Order: sequence, then C-alpha cells, then structure tokens
Amino acid sequence: MEQKYQETTIGKIEYTMRKGTPLVVFLNSFGSFDTAQSFSTVIRKLPADYGVFAPDYLNTGFSGKSLKPYTLTDEAIEIAKIINSFNAERVIIVAHSLGGVYAFQMRNKVKNLSALVEIEPTTREIILNPPQEKSYLEKKNAAVSEEFIHNKINTLFPETEATEFWQTTDENSAKFDEAASQNAMAAMENDEFWQGNDKSNADLPVIIFTETYRKDEYRRSEYFNDNPQSKIIPLGSFHYLHWEYPKEVANAIIDLSK
Repeated sequence: MEQKYQETTIGKIEYTMRKGTPLVVFLNSFGSFDTAQSFSTVIRKLPADYGVFAPDYLNTGFSGKSLKPYTLTDEAIEIAKIINSFNAERVIIVAHSLGGVYAFQMRNKVKNLSALVEIEPTTREIILNPPQEKSYLEKKNAAVSEEFIHNKINTLFPETEATEFWQTTDENSAKFDEAASQNAMAAMENDEFWQGNDKSNADLPVIIFTETYRKDEYRRSEYFNDNPQSKIIPLGSFHYLHWEYPKEVANAIIDLSK
C-alpha cells in the first residue's frame, strides 16, 4: 500500500491507498491513531484485489494541521472529493466511532457508494441525550486508561506491529500542539450533524457492529434503516470491536461486495 498526501482548502490530508475493486474506505475514530494501522487486521483479511483508502483526519495521524476553522462536514466533503477522484466502480465505507458521522455526512457525496459498515458509530443520542440505563452508566463510570488501550493493542496485534502502532501514535501526537487539538475538537462540536434529524438512506445497506447493551440505541438511530440487508450485530464489550473481531468485520465487507 502507498502513503500519499492531498492538499485541500482546509489542510493537507494523508491517506494510505491500494488500488482495487471494490474500494473499501476506512474512517477512524477521534484521536491520534493512524487509520491504516488501526484497521490493519481487518485489511489483511480482505482479498488482495480489494482496494483500500484509509485517510487520517486533519490535526491527527500523519495528516497536517488545519489551515483555518472548519467543521467535520467540511472535512468529510474534502475526503469525498479524494474518493471520487479515483472513479471507483463500487465503494464500501467502513467507519468506527466518530468516523460514522463522517460517513453519514458523506453518504450522498461519494459516487457509487454501495454499502456502509459501521462499528459503534457516534449517535446524536449518545452525545445530546445519553440513555440513563444501568449498562450505560456502568460503562461511563468505567474509565478506559491509556494503559488499558496500550495493553489491548499489545494483546490483539502481532508483536512487531503493536510496537510500531504505539510508536507511530506517540510520534504523531507529538506533532500537534494544543491549538491543533482544540481545532479538531471544534470541528466536531460545531458540526451541523448534531442539529439534524435526517436518517440513513433506505436504499443503502448498513451493517452496524455494537456491544450488546447499545443494540436498541442503534436500532432507533439515524444510521439504521429498512434496507433488507441492513442489520445490527452485537459483539464483545470493547469499543474497538474491529481490533477484537477483524474476521467478522472483513466478512461483512466481503458479503456486501457480492
């Protein structure tokens, strides 16, 4: 796979690319992880002739700092432009956490988009009016430390890859100052998505992977729809489900490609 950069009106976006069909777009969560590294165990389980596009958001990963104030939707539009420049015959978007919001805002902008695979996408409800059920409160009170995440990476990734993943994360984090972090946070907080009430297009299959306790939240969310292929798959008890269940995520992508 190749590492490339694209200058945009809001900043320089880095992405990892492999040509192929379908083109599988990977969208990361909020934070310092490089997208290609975070999804590497899923990518390895895909057929070698599948294309890959894994961008890092501005102010994170290998991408540059933002050049001016922007919103998540502004960035989603720029990423969609890069995707469309490849003229892919078919595109599948795989999005984790906040990446789900990017995917939602891109769904009508990416040409030949055929399906979405969402891994615990961030819902309006969880941000604006979080459920007060016991399972949600217990999860909220169970702090996830940096050490916990580091240990998960060491457990779930091959040894050499885990070491490189954490080293890259540390190096990339050091590139960005407090202003860059604040700009990234503002891009999320000020986005139009949170004030909307639109839902996912029923003509677009959506597969949602989630921890069991969030299943009802996703069924009533903006992401789920009435497409016959759409479904919610409960797995595990860790937000980074694609780290623990890369085979299941890869199989969902492959099934949607048929």
